[in-house]
Amino acid sequence: MPREATAFSLLEALSETGFQASVIATYCCYFPFYEEVVLRRLLDRGCTNNILMVDAGLCAEAFASEDTRPRRAGRDYTLVPVHLRGAFHPKLIVALGKSKGALFVGSHNMTLAGFGLNDEITNEFRTSGAGARQGAEVIRAALNYLQTFAPTALSDVGQVFGAVKRNIPWLDGPVAVESNERILMTTTGQDADLWGRIRPLIPKRPSTAFVCGPFFDKKLAFLQQLLDDVKPRRLVVGIDPESVEIDPVVVRKFRGAEFVNVAGLSPVPNRRESGTTYLHAKVLWFVGSDGELLVTGSANPSKAALLSGGEWRNAEAIVVDRRDGAAKALGLEVLIAGPMVEAKDWERVVARQADRQQDTPDGVGTVILAVPTDDGLLLERSIGQNITLAAVAADGSLLGQAVTGVDDQLVINASAAVRDVAQTLRGVGQGKKPVVVLVHRPDEVARNVGGDRQRELRRALGALDEDPAQLDTLLKLTEKVIFDSDDVVSSEPAIRRKAESGRDDAPKLGPESLAVDAVGRRAGRKKRRLASGDILVLLDALMYRLGEGLSGPASARPPVEEVRPVTDDDTGDEEPPPPPPPYELLAETCRGKVGRLVRRMAKQLDAARTAGARRAVVQLAAVLSVVHTLRTMEQRTEWRSKHLKLVDPDDEWVLFEAGGLALAWGGSSLAARSLKEGDGEPFQEFSMAIGLLAWLAWEAQINVRAAVERSSPIDLEEEDDPWYPIQVFAAVASQLADDLEARDTLIHAVGRTARRDADGSAWVANHLRLADFLADVVKAPEAVQRPGRAPRPGDLVILGSALDPRVRIALKVVPSSASDKITVFDPDDEDEERHFLTTHVNYVEWLAKDTAARRIAGA
Repeated sequence: MPREATAFSLLEALSETGFQASVIATYCCYFPFYEEVVLRRLLDRGCTNNILMVDAGLCAEAFASEDTRPRRAGRDYTLVPVHLRGAFHPKLIVALGKSKGALFVGSHNMTLAGFGLNDEITNEFRTSGAGARQGAEVIRAALNYLQTFAPTALSDVGQVFGAVKRNIPWLDGPVAVESNERILMTTTGQDADLWGRIRPLIPKRPSTAFVCGPFFDKKLAFLQQLLDDVKPRRLVVGIDPESVEIDPVVVRKFRGAEFVNVAGLSPVPNRRESGTTYLHAKVLWFVGSDGELLVTGSANPSKAALLSGGEWRNAEAIVVDRRDGAAKALGLEVLIAGPMVEAKDWERVVARQADRQQDTPDGVGTVILAVPTDDGLLLERSIGQNITLAAVAADGSLLGQAVTGVDDQLVINASAAVRDVAQTLRGVGQGKKPVVVLVHRPDEVARNVGGDRQRELRRALGALDEDPAQLDTLLKLTEKVIFDSDDVVSSEPAIRRKAESGRDDAPKLGPESLAVDAVGRRAGRKKRRLASGDILVLLDALMYRLGEGLSGPASARPPVEEVRPVTDDDTGDEEPPPPPPPYELLAETCRGKVGRLVRRMAKQLDAARTAGARRAVVQLAAVLSVVHTLRTMEQRTEWRSKHLKLVDPDDEWVLFEAGGLALAWGGSSLAARSLKEGDGEPFQEFSMAIGLLAWLAWEAQINVRAAVERSSPIDLEEEDDPWYPIQVFAAVASQLADDLEARDTLIHAVGRTARRDADGSAWVANHLRLADFLADVVKAPEAVQRPGRAPRPGDLVILGSALDPRVRIALKVVPSSASDKITVFDPDDEDEERHFLTTHVNYVEWLAKDTAARRIAGA
């Protein structure tokens, strides 16, 4: 026996804490209610990844009015307009948390009326705690059902659905067998119809069948099918004459049913006396000698909702309840006993429908999703070729125009301003139908995605400028995020950008050991971001600091010289200012934690020789970003004035050496393998890692030009040998030359960590030219012309084609009367050195490209 049904608030249910993601499906939506009430409550309670799915036609109606259009869609939450021949009609709410989950299946739309004014029926499924997996099956089934409506052409939207399931341990793995007492049934409109699945569960020879709903098909085809299939002794149809959509002419001809007036009869507790009594619930109730069956949910008693046949079937979600007493608990007996519909009631139905037909608005078209690309926007489906669209910002201001492609109709060619700012693009598509293109912005939506750890991470990063004590918290979180997260690399395929079309026959990447693009510098398109989950939040924040720079010194505490004048009103009882942070202790703690971070990264790089390369590259980019951020913080007055270091230079060197060689040395390097894993597609974190490794060469005070052009011999008892560090830089430089994003990262990074003893801009310019010259040698080693002198340390040595990499730095040169002997780095040798006679190799002086172009034949 089910417990007594009670009135409850969906809004209060969504106001609970403990949920981190929601997916809501609705036929129609009043967006001001969702955005300003429901979404605000979700976000305030920590539910940050929110997806709203709405029938595309009804979504277009909302966009047609300035009063009802969404303002925050595509940025603060994901809006998915669903396109079907019939209606997208399920009313589902899925709410997920780390240790709890909830599913609501009912007749409610995402409107103020659906959440409190109408008479609705909603089924509630809950699971929580240690046994959460016991109730996971029905929630997982609902989530999988809704994900089938995600646009397959836009993988960025698919990733949002993937993020919903992230860090929900009870949703994965084996689950308990679903109960057969309450069964969730769904249809996409393309699979088996609902009636064919309900019918075998109906008690045999039912004494009573009760049907109730606000919408019936014009010919009452479903009611006739029910009579034919079930043959109940009594069929009662409950309607509210003030709101029902039914044809009274067809009703007069229909035989075998009693039509009762259920207006105001629903036993809703605490109903306001002046409140509306619009019955929007949908009910099928069958009572027989061997049991009863109750069906509630989104499906109206109509052909499109429940029967097979035709192309205009709806997507629906219902709950089939086989428990005895379920209908009585809802008070449905009161509805069956309602008065018969009178002639005057049918007259009101006829008059109301005539008025409605006169007010029928013209078609408002549809809503299509698009995502930003390098050259404009990419559509989920074509709206026609050469269609001009007006770009509109979220505040309603016009931004200009954009045009769909001719050869590729999924592409919208748009200016950077339109691509980066527009919320919608509006025009008339093929078939002369109005169309609204809604721009989904994955980067902005991703900022809301995540659980408790991401919120802690954002809080620590946001407070870093004002509160140095956040350093300890940040570094603890950073270590967990980088090394202990399962979700580091996105598994979703990248969207095929316009810039990629027509390049199937382009030359493949060049030498695998260096992954140099044979078709030219890598500037053609913006690279995909590979990071996912918590580490994406970290990289977003740290790279923003790299690009924009830190704010000025914190001003929360006035300087000690800034003393407020004493006045007559002073009482002398004000609280003293808080004591200054213990900067020396914070710096020492920070150095220790950074050292641990670097050591873990070195171990991870070593393990990555036989593991996933892309994951290791993303982790390396994150560690490098943390180190750069801390070195930038050292430039602030509160640290610089005390000569405090947040990063030990020795740890910087360890990271530079381990990262540079792992990422870029030889054909089995992370660079080559990560590109292979991604089918040759470069990604942003790779460029970030290359640029920041090159920055560490600046930090290590490596100066290739100064070392090569030095005239006096190096006294190894007084100074370090420069050639091995230069070899590590050369490995990185071979990647740096052809990656404009990496070069930009290097420029920004050096600019944020200036030194008094060196010109950062000149250093960057010189070493970029050296990288370019090295890249030319690597591409055409056979074209190198040997200089007319003996080899020197620091020369580029070109080895035989069987060796990898072929181009290395001369670490030492031992003169000989017969033939000089050149020593190069070889990590596979026990002494990490390998020796060659000059007669067996070629060599060339390593100079900046503009002064050494003549050394390459044909350059």
